[in-house]
Parts: sequence; structure tokens; C-alpha cells
Amino acid sequence: MRYSPQDICAQNQSLRAAQAGTLRALFHSDAMHTLLSQLRLTARQIRKNPGFSLTVVLTLALGIGAATGIFSLVNAVLLRPLPFPHSERLMWAEHNFHNGGMVTPNTLSYPDFFDWRLQSHSFEEMATYRDSSYTLTGYGQAQELDGAVVSSDFFRVLGVRPALGRDFTRTDEQAGQHVVVISHALWLSAFGGNPDIVGRTIRLGNDAYTVAGVMPTGVIFPLVNPAPQLWTTLADDSFDPEGGKPMTAQRGMNMLFVIGRLKEGVTPSQAQAELSNIDAHLAIAYPDTNKHFTSAVVTPELDHMVGDVRPALRMLFAAVGVLLLIACANVAGLLLARAAKRRGEIALRAALGASRVEIMRQIIVESLTLSLLGGAVGLAFSTLFLEAIRGLLPKNLPRLDTLTVDGSVLAFAIGVSVLTGLLFGVLPAWRMSKLDPSLALRDSTRSVTAGRGQQRMHAALVITETALGLVLLVAAGLFLRSFLRVTAIDPGFDKRNVLTARLDYPGDKDFTTGVVRFYDQLLPKVAALPGVRSVAAAFPVPLSNSGIGVDVAFEGKPVAPGDRPIVDTSLITPNFFHTLRIPVLEGRDFGAVDNSDGQPVAIINQAFAKKFYPNEDPVGKMIQPFLSDGLHEHPMRRIIAVVGDVKGHSLTEVAPAAIYIPIAQCAITPPLLVVRTAADPVPLIPAVRAQVAGLRRDVPLYDAHTLEDLLSGAASARRFQMVLLGAFAGMALLLAGVGLYGVLAYMVAQRANEMGLRLALGAQRGDVLRLVLQRGVGLAAVGLAIGLAVSALLTRYVASLLYGVKALDPVTYIAVALLVAFLALIASMAPAVQAARVDPISALRNE
Repeated sequence: MRYSPQDICAQNQSLRAAQAGTLRALFHSDAMHTLLSQLRLTARQIRKNPGFSLTVVLTLALGIGAATGIFSLVNAVLLRPLPFPHSERLMWAEHNFHNGGMVTPNTLSYPDFFDWRLQSHSFEEMATYRDSSYTLTGYGQAQELDGAVVSSDFFRVLGVRPALGRDFTRTDEQAGQHVVVISHALWLSAFGGNPDIVGRTIRLGNDAYTVAGVMPTGVIFPLVNPAPQLWTTLADDSFDPEGGKPMTAQRGMNMLFVIGRLKEGVTPSQAQAELSNIDAHLAIAYPDTNKHFTSAVVTPELDHMVGDVRPALRMLFAAVGVLLLIACANVAGLLLARAAKRRGEIALRAALGASRVEIMRQIIVESLTLSLLGGAVGLAFSTLFLEAIRGLLPKNLPRLDTLTVDGSVLAFAIGVSVLTGLLFGVLPAWRMSKLDPSLALRDSTRSVTAGRGQQRMHAALVITETALGLVLLVAAGLFLRSFLRVTAIDPGFDKRNVLTARLDYPGDKDFTTGVVRFYDQLLPKVAALPGVRSVAAAFPVPLSNSGIGVDVAFEGKPVAPGDRPIVDTSLITPNFFHTLRIPVLEGRDFGAVDNSDGQPVAIINQAFAKKFYPNEDPVGKMIQPFLSDGLHEHPMRRIIAVVGDVKGHSLTEVAPAAIYIPIAQCAITPPLLVVRTAADPVPLIPAVRAQVAGLRRDVPLYDAHTLEDLLSGAASARRFQMVLLGAFAGMALLLAGVGLYGVLAYMVAQRANEMGLRLALGAQRGDVLRLVLQRGVGLAAVGLAIGLAVSALLTRYVASLLYGVKALDPVTYIAVALLVAFLALIASMAPAVQAARVDPISALRNE
């Protein structure tokens, strides 16, 4: 059937008329009319009681804003999927190291990875990467860039492709290939967004690299801070400039991270079983290096990334939930008190025909309106909250760049606002709907004491607020004491006025001798700078998140290669112990004689001596650390000294057994500068950088920090937890105190005539004062007892996050109980004084 244009136009007009009629019907329906009427009444109530409304909105904004802020953090770190296609199939894989009943995860070597890649059938693609750094020259001042050395399948595992150019291929893994893919940010900052960059050659260190591609905006992996700016292939590790065995051929050099993309239908447990089977066969085939790697572990990449921070964020989210409940209880108490003043109004409505449902609906609409207003203010508050805590966030917290208020956060804020409005609105609405109109109208003409039921509700709310606030206070107290214990730990060195900085010495054919010669020239120049007291170099420096683990053999104690212990190893220059003020307990420090031509020597720490030489003097003994620079093939070394223990990786760890080797005898990497000054070392950084540039302009100085900064960073996670919990506990304490004050003030107002009659009949004002104080302190005591019991049950779940403090720490519990009792006394004092000042004559006149 065909229609003329006039027919179609007429049909469209009819349709629009029908739609308009539907909308008019909707807006003029009874339900919509009732809702609009209730919203008008709500607006009128808010205008009539601005002080009350503002108090409710700000109280809710406090709780909702804090909850929304913490949810923003949880959403960014824990909940938001990784920014890659089908990220749920992106897995993290590693060895399990089995030793004496203990199982710890461990990185892979290249040969192990090649075996996994060849034999595994559970993954579509599998790739490896390791962190690296590069010096970009030829584009202004030399720039130090963070990057990664990756296998050719790396970007295919992630499911991303370059925006310009091409991906890596297997050919790019071959020795002699120098190919690089750069990030979008580096493309813009260093190369001005030039689209012709693909195929061009850039210099990284001493080598020329061909730019294969440019990644799209925001594509970064690994998701660390600072983010990698470029990626090269494992061809960098496929040759040794000194002529030794390349890393790609060294089974046992475990320093690689592995990611893989599961095939559809394959579960992580199935992939783990397959890789464990491969590891079991490798342990048999290569016992010297793989004896203890008899299984593997496969976990979703997101779970691996957030594994360490998940418990702390969950705990903070639970804490802010408790704060929100306290805010709800506080507002519910306010609404109950206000409901008593509206008895006449509600009774009049009921007398005029309003049903219980209509009354409840009106009160709930008012509650939801106040809650949504509180949510709106809270959303703004959450933005300020996030800005305030950014400086406290631990630097190793992943995905902080995604910490924003997005659609998910907005939906959470709206949902929490509605839920909060229902939580604190239902109880007053139910109470108001039960009013007897005749009694309420009669009582509205004179002062009436609140009923026992309402008094019990007020009391229950105060007890709830006090108990919940005490739980937060106990948690905050435990984390405060734990943090103080951590900051009081002796790291084994003097952190004051010490600067550390990284240098990137180019890798060339004479790298080993070149590094030693460069530092021999640099250290005296830095030592001569004004204000410098001592200077040395070392890799790694304590608490720098770097490390070297080395197998060690002992003279006269033959051990199978697979059973040799692995110990922390540091490469240092003479004067290192003096610069950090690490005590030399026995023997001598390294000196000029401990060079590449001298006898191979080593220094051990006290933990090493106690573990491997418990009943003998270790000085003079021979050990063999299996670490080579290509010139010295892991020789036997004579122990020349024992030094004090140093916290190498974490303040809370037991200091591990450690070896120190002179860098002149094993220069495998550029060490960090360590400079002790007479005052704050930060202003000295430009002068030190100038000395470096005076020797070689292609060696950048970067990542300069003080040791105090490193120690502060080591405690940053605990500081973050302690500060937020303390802030939440402070808010909870304030709300609980205000709630107790409000209940007592309401009680005094309701019972003013009773108080006056007591005074008229001979009661002393002190008796009335004690009556109110006993009521307030009694309610707080009940809440305190319940809160202590609940805290004792719940704090065991955070015991693993504490250090040096037990979950049932008596000092914390007693201090918190006294603080709550003191607050209850202060909150009760003003209403008690007001009650004692009631005029008996006025009370008799009112009666």
C-alpha cells in the first residue's frame, strides 16, 4: 500500500499529538500530581527550617563525600578493567620457588620463557618484559627515559597495535637488531608529533635504533609510575658487548616478567597446571638452575597488579561505610526530634483524611530530598577530598592516573544518596504514621514529654553512633601505633642530609672499565663541592626498590648448584660505609688496592655472618658469589670485613644476609651516587649535575632523592592508611558527640517542666545536673562497651596490616575508651547545665 506525502504528514502529526497527550497524561496523573505536591511541601519545609536543613545536608555531605572519594580510589585501582581488549584473559605468570616448605613467586630467565612459549598451548600469545632505562640524545639535552625490553609478542598479548608504523616481529628479537616503539607522549614531547618519525633513526645511549611505531594515546604497559616511554626488543639482551654469554642464553638469570593472553575457554587454573607441568620437567632437565622451580602460578593481571593494596583499600572502604552509618544515625536522631515538633501538623493532615501511607511517603520524600542535596554537596566534597589525599597516596599504587570522578562514581554517589535517605528516613516516617490524630492535636497545644518508645529510639541511635565511632577510633589508634613503630625502626644507616641520584652510563665495548674510570674521575670532583662531607657510589642503595640476588658457594663446603643459597648483593665504591655511617664491626673497608688487578674481596653483613658462620670468625674465609662482569668470571673472594645490617627492601623486614663487592672488580651496572652534605642536599643537585656533564654530556643525572625521601616512601602506605583512618575516626567522634548533645538537649527541652517541678519540690540544681549527666554518660557507657566488644571481634581482620602492635593492644583500647568517656562528659555538660537553670516558677505556670 502506498501513502501520499499528505497522508504521511497527517500520520506524523497524529503521532506527535498522541505522544504529547501521553506526556500530559503522565504529568497530570494522580501519582505525578501527588509527587509534585509532596516536593512543594518539602521545599516549603526546607525554607521554614533552613538551619535544620543545612545541618542535615552538611552531615550527610560529610559521610557521602568521604564514601564517594574512597569509592573513586577503589574504582580506579580495583574495579575498573584494564584498558585492553578482553582484559579478563590477560594473565600474569611466574615460577614458584619451593624451598624448605616455603613457596614464593619468582621471575623467569630467557631460556625458561622460551620453553614456556614453545610448549604451552593454553595461551594465544605469551610475552616477557623487564624494566630498563635509556638515554635519548640528539634532541636537545640528553634525556633519561624509562622503558622496557620486551619480546616480540608483547603488544599482541595486550591486544593493541601502534597508531603509526608497525608492531615488533620475531626477526626483531635477533642479535644486532635495534628497533624501538615509542609512546604517544614521547612522540609529542620529544619529536613534536612528527608523523614521519616512523622509519627514522634515533640514538639511545651509544646505539642507533629505528623507530618501528608509535603507540596510541594512553596505551601504556606495564602500568607503573613513572610510566614507560618506549619499548625495545630482547635483541638488546641477545649479545654481550664484553663477548660473554648473552642474557638470552643464561638459564638461571631470573629477571623477567611474563604476561600471556589465554585462549578462549581456557581457565587460569588449566593454564597454571600446564605451566607447572613444564616447570616440573625443566627442574629435572636443568637441576643446577631450576631444581626449586617445580611449579608455576597463573593469575589475572589485574589481581596481580592490585594484590598488595587490595586489603588496605577494602579496609578503608569498610571504615568509610561505618562513617556513613554514623551520619545516618545522626540524621535519623535529628529527624525524630523534629518529628515531635510536627506532631500537630501531621495529626491535622491525618484528621483531614491523609492515610498512613501518604504520611510515610511525604516524610520519605523529604528525607530523600535532603539526602540528594547532601549527595550533591558530598560529590563536590569528594573532589576536594581526592585532591587533598593525592599527596598521601603511595607512589607504588597502580593506575593513579585514572583517579577521577567518572560515570561510575556519579552513579555510586546517587545510589548512596538514595540508600542513605531511605536508611535515615524510614524510622521517622514509621513513627509519624502511627500518631493518633486526636491525641496529637490535644498534645500539640502544650508541652509534652516524649514517649518511652521515642526515648528508647533516641537512646538506641546514640548508642549505635558511639559504638561505631569507637570501632573506628580503635582501628585508627592501632594504625597510629603501628605507624609510629615503623618510623622508629633503625634502618641501619644515617638518613640525614644524604642525596642519591642515578646515572645512565652508555653501554659500550669497554663498559666495565669505562664505568670504573668514569666514577674514579667523578667522585673526587663531587667531593670537592662546597658543603659535601663524603661521597661514594653503590648499586643498589637501601630502600630503592632495586636489588641483585646471587648464588653463593663456600670454600670447603661443596653444594650442588641448585642448592646454593641466594643472598642480596651490592656493588659499592670505597667510602660507602663511611658515607652512610654503616658501622664496620670487624676488618677493613674497601680501598684503592681493591681494584680489578687486586685480590678479589668481599664484605659481609652481620646477618650473613650469623647465618653461615655462627660459631666462627668469618674474616679471612673464602666465598664465591656467582656474579660476573665478563672480565672476572665469579672468582673466589676473601671476606675482609663484617658490617652492620641494613634494611635493604622494607623497613619491616628482617635484614637479609648480604654481600658487598667492590664495583672496581664487578662493574655490571652504573651505580648510584651517594652524597652526604652538611645541610639539605637538594640545592646541591645542579652542581652535581654540572660535574657529571663536565665529564660526559651524554650521561644524564636523574631520579635524585634524599634518603629521607626513600624512607618516607617506604612508610607511605602505612602513613596513608593511618591518616585516612584518623580523619574518619575524628569525623565519627565529632558526629557521635553532636548526636549525644542533640539527644540530651532534646530531652531537656521536652522535660523542662518536669525539671522545674523537681526544683520547685525541693530538688537541688546539682541533682538535676547529675540526672542529665548520668543519662548522657550512661548511654555513652553502653555504646562504649558494645564498641569495645565489636572492635575485639573485627580488628583481627586487620592484624596482617599492623606492625609491632597486636590487634587487641590494651594501650589503644584503654586510651580510646578514656577519650570516648571524656567526649561524652563534654557533650553532656551543656544540656545538663541548661537543665539545672530551668526556672521552677515558669514550669509551674506552664503546668
